[in-house]
Amino acid sequence: MFEAKGISLKLDDRDRWLFKDVHIFLEKGDTLVIRGPSGAGKTTLLKCLAHLQPYTAGQTYLYGKTPAHYGITIWRSRVMYVPQRPALHPGTPMDLFNMAKSYASQKGKYFDDPIKIGMDWNLSASHFYENWSFLSGGQMQRCQLAVALALNPEILLLDEPTSALDPETTLLVEKSLQGRTCIWITHSPDQEKRVGTQTLTLSRLASPAEEHDEEIVVPLNSQ
Repeated sequence: MFEAKGISLKLDDRDRWLFKDVHIFLEKGDTLVIRGPSGAGKTTLLKCLAHLQPYTAGQTYLYGKTPAHYGITIWRSRVMYVPQRPALHPGTPMDLFNMAKSYASQKGKYFDDPIKIGMDWNLSASHFYENWSFLSGGQMQRCQLAVALALNPEILLLDEPTSALDPETTLLVEKSLQGRTCIWITHSPDQEKRVGTQTLTLSRLASPAEEHDEEIVVPLNSQ
């Protein structure tokens, strides 16, 4: 279903690499857990797979076709990056969902209801109509993930999606994600055992100071 061959990112022209020759092969329903120390480039790798950040070498495929075949905006709607810390979007979570599903890249897709998804995670319908700035960190994280799930991408690129949640709610989110095809960053060995069908461990090739991995603020999809 999804394949990444030789994904590599060079930090500069002096042969300093953040990661090199990363290979990923996913069948439908697989969850690849990515682990590694700070500075290994885990978040940056997800952004590269979503084509939110350029990389030095390698190629990605969805059903055997490259991002150039689909077009980058459609690729991002089908291989969707969900950051650990939600960006401060204007308006409410439902505003974000309605905006995202109106994009040309979403044309012809079936959408689920983010409110129904969120209610399985101890959210109420009212949370989706509150301004993002009024939500707690855990509420924001769940609302963002519910919106992403409702948009039905083929691949979810999840950057510590339960880091702000309590253990009970974490298990509820994990249950909802069963059967989804995911690449999932986690620092929890217990979570890795529960959700992972494969594991990829990144080693730190560059020092943390050499990794310029600021959070890129992007909508869930682009027009």
